[in-house]
Amino acid sequence: MSLSELQRGQLTGRIYSSSKGFHNVSSKSTKDGNYQKQQTLYQWFLSILKEVFLPAGYPKSVSSDYLGYQIWDTVQAFASSITNALAFSAILEGMGVGDDKASVLSATFVWLVKDGVGMLGRILFAWLHGTGLDSNLKMWRFYADILNDLATSIDLLAPFFKHLLLPIACLSNLCRSIVGVAGGSTRAALAQHQAIAHNMGDVSAKDGSQETLVNLLALVVNIFLLHTVKRDQFIVWFLYFTLTALHLFANYRAIRTLQLRTFNWNRFVLICKNYFPKKEMPTVAYINRHEPILMEVGQSLKCYVGMRLNENEVKSMNIDQFLRYHFAILFNQSSSRFDIVLTDTCNDQDLIRCYFLLQYLIHSTRFDEFCIIPSNVSWIDLDRLHTVTKNLYEDFLSKAQAIGWDITQAKFLVNSYRYTSKQH
Repeated sequence: MSLSELQRGQLTGRIYSSSKGFHNVSSKSTKDGNYQKQQTLYQWFLSILKEVFLPAGYPKSVSSDYLGYQIWDTVQAFASSITNALAFSAILEGMGVGDDKASVLSATFVWLVKDGVGMLGRILFAWLHGTGLDSNLKMWRFYADILNDLATSIDLLAPFFKHLLLPIACLSNLCRSIVGVAGGSTRAALAQHQAIAHNMGDVSAKDGSQETLVNLLALVVNIFLLHTVKRDQFIVWFLYFTLTALHLFANYRAIRTLQLRTFNWNRFVLICKNYFPKKEMPTVAYINRHEPILMEVGQSLKCYVGMRLNENEVKSMNIDQFLRYHFAILFNQSSSRFDIVLTDTCNDQDLIRCYFLLQYLIHSTRFDEFCIIPSNVSWIDLDRLHTVTKNLYEDFLSKAQAIGWDITQAKFLVNSYRYTSKQH
């Protein structure tokens, strides 16, 4: 019997047993002392870098897409740091830094007002779109990068329109406030995806260390650039367009490397589109590769989940079915849409079943046979629908889980209305 010794995933030595007891043997060969010394120093340096900038236990402690994403994320962060430095320099110039006629009071006023607008923007954006950041992680991450580049371009206009400095500064800071909320929230969701060893704190901390290192390197480049560029606007705008193109390209590649295993609207629609014709489950890589980033997958029939009931709809609803399945489906033929009502006890597993039934109805050529009362607006008979799709749904979940999909979580965007039943 032999035991191998590991430190942070690296082989450091070997312990084996014999009749005389245990012996410790170094894993390093001594055939070539100088070569091994160089190898040892090189390996020691690499181990220090891994220990400082990568999560403990890498690569087994993170998802398979971790390295690819971090490489492209590093590239985009470097490009963004340089363009932000150019924008900051332009804002200072617009405020009159270096101009004897500039007023400290006016510059301070502009700075305070733009910060206030940014704070209000963060609150407003979190209120309006906070619930959708988890469900559309890729989309909002890319939107945040586009807004960041837009804010930079607005800042670069400041020296040309000094009389409009206040609205320019406020507009750019408003864009950056949205970037801060969307970028920070999606970064937390990404860390949760990548931390497969319940090490989200470590993954987040090391991501921060990587970003700090990139910013330090960019700082050195910025000092050189700002000293060289000075007020040559041609070079400034050339750098801006070049680095912005690199920034967007790196962000797109970073997002495309992600292999998200949870269901959201886009991924679930694509899965069902591939599953229903041949009962074959598409892989995680295939769906993530074809998932649209800047838009949602459109269908002939629209679905709205978490809707509010009116009095007539309550009167025609089968309450027993609603409470048993934790959701109810209302079909509106004139508007070609499904309205889904949820109970307050509806969980992620219920939502996955609900969305599966919706996709089954959409892909079915005669789904009107499941309507309780054939009319323009009618409730779907869930008992009948469940009987028809029970075996199909179990097969769907079984194949999805076997191929690597997470069937315990749902990242669907739903409205906030819920209903509960009280005994009188």
